[in-house]
Amino acid sequence: MTLRLAGVVTQVLPNGNPVVAARQQFVVNNELRNLQVTGVIRPQDIASDNTVLHDRMAEARIAYGGRGQLTDLQRARWGQQMIDILMPW
Repeated sequence: MTLRLAGVVTQVLPNGNPVVAARQQFVVNNELRNLQVTGVIRPQDIASDNTVLHDRMAEARIAYGGRGQLTDLQRARWGQQMIDILMPW
């Protein structure tokens, strides 16, 4: 899967490097998925089409998550979580 995110410059550092943030929601298998990317980029890493690859971001924070039936089923129930905490062996 390949995604392009539209982001915004949230801050410009004293050295001239912009801090960018991008977020997108999409649906996969009836599950709502969220992708968030933030980081610092150098002006020279911005391509002529105004894009930046994620591996060119300093202090990159990439978060991927979601919610839906499959996510709920894969998460252990609270009773099972308590048993795992009390008896980890």
